[in-house]
Amino acid sequence: MKTAYGTVQGARQWWKKFVSILKDIGFKGGDADPCLMHWNSEHGIVFIGLYVDDCLCIGKPEALELVEAKLKEKGLTLKTKKTLKDYLSCDVSFNEDRTKAVLRQPHLLKTLEEDFGEMVQNMPKYKTPGTPGQGLVSSEEGVTVTPEEQKQFRSGTGKLLYLVKHTRPDIANAVRELSKVLDSTTLRAMKEMKRIIKHVLDTKGLGLKIEPVIGSKGLLWNVVAFSDSDYAGDPDSRKSVSGFIVYLCGVPICWRSKAQRTVTLSSAEAEWIALSEVAKEVLFIAQILETMGVKVEYPIVIRVDNTAAIFMATNVTTNQRTRHVDICTKFVTQYTGPDGILKILFVKGTDNESDIMTKNVTGNLHEKHIPKMMTNIDEGTTK
Repeated sequence: MKTAYGTVQGARQWWKKFVSILKDIGFKGGDADPCLMHWNSEHGIVFIGLYVDDCLCIGKPEALELVEAKLKEKGLTLKTKKTLKDYLSCDVSFNEDRTKAVLRQPHLLKTLEEDFGEMVQNMPKYKTPGTPGQGLVSSEEGVTVTPEEQKQFRSGTGKLLYLVKHTRPDIANAVRELSKVLDSTTLRAMKEMKRIIKHVLDTKGLGLKIEPVIGSKGLLWNVVAFSDSDYAGDPDSRKSVSGFIVYLCGVPICWRSKAQRTVTLSSAEAEWIALSEVAKEVLFIAQILETMGVKVEYPIVIRVDNTAAIFMATNVTTNQRTRHVDICTKFVTQYTGPDGILKILFVKGTDNESDIMTKNVTGNLHEKHIPKMMTNIDEGTTK
């Protein structure tokens, strides 16, 4: 029985068929990520990423032509692009020697402008996406919006979340605040969403900065992460917010702004939980790289701005102030130490780049951290 196009089962069946064909050709992998495979062809290594039937192949031209020929031999109909200019609605702009790139989503920005441009055109230009030092409260009493405005709020938040996912880590915390009040939207929340959209439309040229830096250790790939938390940052639940950003050879590849699942009793405990979240992420990233045949530089450095959290994460001792913490946060300890694959280092709070993932910071802090993860295509650095 055949599965219908567009269903989850249909995508699953297609994946099984396509992976089977790739393995027949000689591709390996899929252990860490089932949609990421590689092949050591006679013309060099080829990497392929699968997103249903949209595939991204990376390798030398001769190797890619060989893959294309073998797939056609298997009876597949292909539509190929020789040069990477866009993928999954993300535009990729390279510099002249293709050593740097900027990742943007102009198509999504266009829909935001079509849907909300008139609403925000008379608003002032803001330095930050979210109001500094403020957040949204789901239980806040205030004038609620109309059903039509509620629909607009959900639509706008959804589009902003997709921007956060791929190219705009700078708005992650502000958009997370919006997602808390999807069912209890007030005029204040609506105003905050418009502020974020206004900021995004005023900074259309900003995109994810892809400028890899290979260190002095040759072919070793460097993974560095920054972790932070905002203690009891949610006035409703008193839960803290975890935030992190991970760099691969200086390129931001993963970031997150998310409320913690439990209420913590101290800022150190909140930082400890945030640290455990980023530790899981970097271990997974290292696993993916190793299955691709990429050599990773160990230990992987995670930078935290709380010395008490660093102590708790790197020592096996337990006392009455920490023994209640769930054991899942303590797994970091087994990866630290003299021979561990993780190294937890202190960073000053003002130098912690993940700070913008946990709170709406001031304009000065925002402008300090953004150039490390984003760049402006309008400045002429790419084309």
